[in-house]
Amino acid sequence: MNFGAIGAVIGHELTHGFDDSGSQFDAQGNLRNWWTPKDREQFDKLEGCFVKEYDSFVAVDDVHVRGQLTLGENTADNGGLRIADMALLDVLGNAPQKSIDGFTPEQRLFVGWGQIWCENERPEFARMMAGVNEHSPGKFRVNGVVGNMPEFQKAYSCKPDAPMVRKPACRVW
Repeated sequence: MNFGAIGAVIGHELTHGFDDSGSQFDAQGNLRNWWTPKDREQFDKLEGCFVKEYDSFVAVDDVHVRGQLTLGENTADNGGLRIADMALLDVLGNAPQKSIDGFTPEQRLFVGWGQIWCENERPEFARMMAGVNEHSPGKFRVNGVVGNMPEFQKAYSCKPDAPMVRKPACRVW
């Protein structure tokens, strides 16, 4: 559970050092872009998938998430949970794993991720936040990320046409 919660948040913050904002600062923290034009072009191409995907999510009523506004955070969420999953698998190694409360360790990672983004909000607030917040609504911080992860699909035995299987799946890292 901790890998899916704080581990993914730590991974999220680490990825910011390697995204379009992090690319503006060199290893010494100086304002100097260290990406090549080809790096930037490839990154933008990969991120375009996230813009399109998150634009399709409905925050409330007829108001959609703004994929360009939330892009940096969506990319970091997707990268952060991948890092947490890799860390969990590294710690588990090849040792046999037992289920707890009916969930495998990897399933618990995804449950932990889902729990940290639980929220209730009034429609008026959701409408306002969709226009100004660089973070996607909690529902899409969860479903938008795990739908892009074959690791989630494997952990929960999702069929290829299941709603939690994104086509195309978006991925930067």
